[in-house]
Amino acid sequence: MSSGDESRVVIRFGHPTGAFLYASSSPRLEIDGVEVKVPAWGEHGFPVSPGVHSVRVWVPYVMPRKVGRATAEVDVAVDGRIELEYMAPTISFAKGSLGVPGEQKSAGFRPVMVFNVVTAVVVVIGLIVLLTS
Repeated sequence: MSSGDESRVVIRFGHPTGAFLYASSSPRLEIDGVEVKVPAWGEHGFPVSPGVHSVRVWVPYVMPRKVGRATAEVDVAVDGRIELEYMAPTISFAKGSLGVPGEQKSAGFRPVMVFNVVTAVVVVIGLIVLLTS
């Protein structure tokens, strides 16, 4: 985390609560094509020079190699601070979300929840049929 009055990009890195596999790795960050170390999930600040910067975030994974890719262009003022939020996707083949804090959603969350509810209902109905036979 940087300190003082320098220009910086502050990113809050997040993942869906139920996606426990994300907790076993850290997100990756590139600013203007240069990889910058991200210590862990959570909020971290990165010093940058004033001006326009390309920010890219993803999570390393087995297949695909980069899960939840997301990019943003930011314009940082002299001694300015730009805040972003990254949300990893629920489904590994979906895109991540990078932008205004508080507005980022996990791609694929609704379909996964619908699938889970349908599966639970089918299992309960199956158990009822099995127990009443």
